[in-house]
Amino acid sequence: MSDIVVLFSLLFIFIIIGMEVPIALGAAMLGSLLVSPLPLDPIILAQKTVGTMARAWPLLTIPMFVMLGEVFNAGGISRRLVDVANILVGRLPGGLAMVNIVASFFFGGISGSASADTAAIGSIMIPTMKKQGYPSTFSTVVTITSSTLGPIVPPSILVILIAWVTDLSVGTLFLAGYLPALCSMLGMMAISYVIAKRRGYPRRDPLPFKESVRVLVEALPALITPFIIVFSIVSGLVTVVESSAVALIYALLIAGFLYRELTWRSFLTVLRNTVRTTAFVGLLLAFAAAFAWMVTFSGLPKSVADALVTAGMGPVPFLLLTLIVFLLLGTFLNAGEIVLMAMPVLFPAALALGIDPIHFCMIAALSMVIGNVTPPVGLCLFIGCSISGDRIEDLIAPLIPYVATMVSVIIVLIFVPEIILWLPEVFGYVPK
Repeated sequence: MSDIVVLFSLLFIFIIIGMEVPIALGAAMLGSLLVSPLPLDPIILAQKTVGTMARAWPLLTIPMFVMLGEVFNAGGISRRLVDVANILVGRLPGGLAMVNIVASFFFGGISGSASADTAAIGSIMIPTMKKQGYPSTFSTVVTITSSTLGPIVPPSILVILIAWVTDLSVGTLFLAGYLPALCSMLGMMAISYVIAKRRGYPRRDPLPFKESVRVLVEALPALITPFIIVFSIVSGLVTVVESSAVALIYALLIAGFLYRELTWRSFLTVLRNTVRTTAFVGLLLAFAAAFAWMVTFSGLPKSVADALVTAGMGPVPFLLLTLIVFLLLGTFLNAGEIVLMAMPVLFPAALALGIDPIHFCMIAALSMVIGNVTPPVGLCLFIGCSISGDRIEDLIAPLIPYVATMVSVIIVLIFVPEIILWLPEVFGYVPK
């Protein structure tokens, strides 16, 4: 067990001193192998890194879903989704806050990324809300917290990573994400409603009926994209990889020929952003594959599971503990990094305690994404501040009710797993 202590100690030291996480993973594993009392050749690091990635064909979906979000952002889709959200909820108290949250839910079904959601929706909604008299800090907080819906609403890059690490069906986890994301969205809308009523924030005037119909018809091709992806998978028509390719071709057609806002110049930007993101994620996944093997080889997951079973910890206390662990890890790691480092340890323990794997994975995903908005390294926090010009310290107090709401929703889902499992049960992925 001493080698695993060395592994985690080196990893956290390298992260604390500012080393990029993929490089920190590789350096920590190499250092651990060199001092390990076990007869392990360091060449195993290269074998596990390259070999695992060569067989991980579902990860081919990641660059295509990343590019899908970039295409829709460059093609003017985010503006149209905001217009649709305005029709649905703009007339409620604090109308623009409601529009912001619903638009993030819609855009999350396209991008699958919290940071992309913050950049796309925030660049539209934060300036608009400020012009309408909303405080800058409130506008920013609503934007960044609602962007956490992106990694939960299918198709989700985070969920694909979780499915790969846990060897679960991507289609099943996609289906399981809809109702938790909807619960989170409604919770954020509820707290926004209370704050808006108390502070007297304005409503949006409803659009004329003909204008509303025009906006809905224009946005319909974009709105149905996530349903095309998910239901083509669960119906068995295509594989996960094929669905991402079909969705990308569909996005290029509607952004380039229907909406005619995707130019050759913007397409080059899309390619550049996709390559940059994919390169980082690919390197992270490659080293994380070897990291997960080393953790499993050490026997740590089995030791943790046996200790929990021996201690008599039940499913609910374990899930609450998982929530706390992921909240803490989220203060200095992003969700993808947490999946690759923590899930190989916690997932076997959850199975040993009799927790449904789909239930555990969705609780884990919901817990991880909160780290996008918590200091000191919340990515969405920094993106939102760069758009609004706010200081991070000014957002702490406005963030508290929203983070508390997100945590409360997770606790409800821990006690009521049927909310998560209902759609997978309907489609036959989980026995009733």
